[in-house]
Amino acid sequence: MISRAVARRYVGAAFERACGQGVQKTLERQLKLLQTASGLAPDLSRLLKHPGVALPRKLEAVGVVLDEQLVEPVADLVRLLVENDRVDALGVAGELCEEISDQAAGAVRAFVTVAMPLHESQAERLAAALSQWFAAPVRLTVNVAPEVIGGIAVRVGDRVLDASLRGRLLSIHEGLVA
Repeated sequence: MISRAVARRYVGAAFERACGQGVQKTLERQLKLLQTASGLAPDLSRLLKHPGVALPRKLEAVGVVLDEQLVEPVADLVRLLVENDRVDALGVAGELCEEISDQAAGAVRAFVTVAMPLHESQAERLAAALSQWFAAPVRLTVNVAPEVIGGIAVRVGDRVLDASLRGRLLSIHEGLVA
């Protein structure tokens, strides 16, 4: 398995090329689709790793999976990953591209954990409040975890705001035990 740091260098180079060509959103979308496809269809990874299949056929297969023409930076990235035996990087490529894109735009990624799914209006209000707090656009990733019981926990970088009922109960428990 390829490390995220190595995969990030490959995806970062593809992102720079995409920015130069004005196709960064297409790159991000196609890499997210490829990441999903590589997780759902292990046959795609096996095909890309197979030494008996010619590179043009591999790129054609990726285009078929995406159901569209690959933009040049994606085709070059896939070609490079195949040639350097780093196809496993596709398993995190979409996520890494999203992170690099956010970083380039000055956006902040917030990982939110709640007990029940947020309504769209709640997510929008939360994103707006966090954007104001961090003075930067915020992209939310919401995780539903019933063990939170109630409330919300937010992680942005190395900062954590735990306003969950579970977190409060644990804090009370620690205070009583100490």
